[in-house]
Amino acid sequence: MKRMFLAMAGVAALFGGGGCARRICGTPYWQVVTTDVEGCWIAQWIAEDEVKNTGDAYCFRAVQRRIFRPYILTFRYPLGRLVKVKAPNIIITPAEKPLWLVETDRYAPPPDQCRVRRCGFWKK
Repeated sequence: MKRMFLAMAGVAALFGGGGCARRICGTPYWQVVTTDVEGCWIAQWIAEDEVKNTGDAYCFRAVQRRIFRPYILTFRYPLGRLVKVKAPNIIITPAEKPLWLVETDRYAPPPDQCRVRRCGFWKK
């Protein structure tokens, strides 16, 4: 009985809250999939940071959205977009950073470097 309780407590600690799950998997990105009552995907979101449950919906900052009906369309939000999602079924799993966002980060110069270049340009 005691072992069963400890095992259940370990599983609850592992999957209990968003903060615990984020520490374990080590990613700040989450895949949020909304489905209809039959299980067909309606939309897929890539959320940055945490996904908050507000009781009747989930709130998060999305960097990408893909819809599946009538055609597959992908929308990208480089600066993030606040979203509130309601659906019959919502599946939340850890995700990798989207490749397009990795490429964007790779080619963007640091903010200090931009400021120095602009100042140098205007001084000439």
